[in-house]
Amino acid sequence: MRLKKFMQDHLPFWNFLTEIQKERIVQHSFIQKYKKGTTMNYSSESCTGIQIFKSGRARVFISSPDGRGITLYRLVDLDVCVFSAGCMLKNLSFNVSMEIEADSEVIVIERNIYKVISEENSAVKDFTMEMVASKFSDVMWLLEHLVFSNMGKRLASALLEQRDFFNNNILEITHEKLAFDLGTAREVVTRLLKQFQLDGYVHLSRGKIKLLNEKGLLHLKK
Repeated sequence: MRLKKFMQDHLPFWNFLTEIQKERIVQHSFIQKYKKGTTMNYSSESCTGIQIFKSGRARVFISSPDGRGITLYRLVDLDVCVFSAGCMLKNLSFNVSMEIEADSEVIVIERNIYKVISEENSAVKDFTMEMVASKFSDVMWLLEHLVFSNMGKRLASALLEQRDFFNNNILEITHEKLAFDLGTAREVVTRLLKQFQLDGYVHLSRGKIKLLNEKGLLHLKK
């Protein structure tokens, strides 16, 4: 009943399904719990199923063979991870990873049933394509910032994003983690944070960054 109620309340295509399709989706879905720190890899060849975040938070990222990487976007409550059903995304080649940043509960709709119902019902297929388009838009926004924004602006934006996620102006995050998010070297982030501290935007302490002037950071990121 928990699964069915969740789907009734949160799946945009639920009311467009037949009663048989509704029952089949419920019967072929389950709740998966992930601990903070869990990492999963996805590719266009993998196929777990559609994952819907019931609660929690994760970041989707790509990394290079030398260990450097960049965060593409984050997933929070009610967000959908379409990459977990990579084999359903025709003509799309990718390799990404997902790190669970907070203990999470994820609804998984098994790939086989989702694929069949998607082929039967255009509302399900439209939902999948909308999710792909949304994440593609996020990645394009990131690419635009990588190409056209300086690192100071991107760091200010990342700090404010972390504040919004944790609803706290004291961020427990390392310089290394910020560097990975931004796709740059830790030394670059450390140098910029020290400048931010001199300018009165932040206060740095071991393992923590306190935001002192959020309006200034907001202006800086524009």
